[in-house]
Amino acid sequence: MPEGTADWIEVPFRALKEHEGLRLDTFLAARLGKKYSRMAVQKLIDDGLVSRASRPVKAAARVGEGETVLIRYRRVAEPPVPHETMPILHQDDRIVVISKPGGTLSHPTDKVLHNTVTHLLAKQLGRKVYLAHRLDRETSGAMVLALDVDAARSLYEQFVGRGVQKEYLAVVFGSVEWDVKVVDAPLGAEGKAIRVRRAVGGANAQSAVTEFRRLATDGRLSLVSARPRTGRLHQIRAHLAFLGHPLVGDKLYCGDGEAYMKAVRKEVSRADLDALGADRQLLHAWRLSLKHPDDGRALFFEAPVPPDFPLRPS
Repeated sequence: MPEGTADWIEVPFRALKEHEGLRLDTFLAARLGKKYSRMAVQKLIDDGLVSRASRPVKAAARVGEGETVLIRYRRVAEPPVPHETMPILHQDDRIVVISKPGGTLSHPTDKVLHNTVTHLLAKQLGRKVYLAHRLDRETSGAMVLALDVDAARSLYEQFVGRGVQKEYLAVVFGSVEWDVKVVDAPLGAEGKAIRVRRAVGGANAQSAVTEFRRLATDGRLSLVSARPRTGRLHQIRAHLAFLGHPLVGDKLYCGDGEAYMKAVRKEVSRADLDALGADRQLLHAWRLSLKHPDDGRALFFEAPVPPDFPLRPS
């Protein structure tokens, strides 16, 4: 069932290297988290709501790295979309690079279709676009998408193979005293009430390295750049919290994460947001370097600093 059908939307779930060989139901249950048990995923499969490209749709079938599995969800009512178009930094026959606004999802979910990069950009360009990577809903900045399947595969391989260089801007609490700080601290599950929260030395911790540089400070807040050398979940945010300089507006890593739980329950108040210092987490994908899928030539992109950042690079 295509994304644009009136009553249904399709949500893609891509298998990464660590998912290679997993059963289809196990893979989807892992990707969906608390929303669905393995039994619930099996029912989705039995109901014909899961599809794959030229592969059997059976619970016990195995998934491969790079494979995309689609789940169909019935469409629900959405709030108005704040952005009708995506700011384009670069476009050619194979790729398009945008500056994603904060608050926009990368791709559709069971509850959101229209306020997503893929939907808005496809409508804007009049053609299908393919995700090569994702940014969190609240994170703004440079994002590259492919305009054909082969370009998508090339970009995906660059991201998985760490061939893409990324630099982020982050506004953090406190006056940062160091010029450069390399954090080499493994991250794993914190093991408390919030399942998605990561912590240094947490359960099943994996190597995580981030290089930070101080760019500006006003004594109360600081602006730092972050270059992740590994690609762990919430790596920049968790490492900043570990340093004692949590990201401004970060509901998950400021304090004990109570603001995140309130957001899940849709109970976040104006006072809560004021205490966090911003309506969203002030993380911005600033610079992006990669190779063009056609000829391998080096490309560099920089997304303008968003207006809600109280500090600018000097």
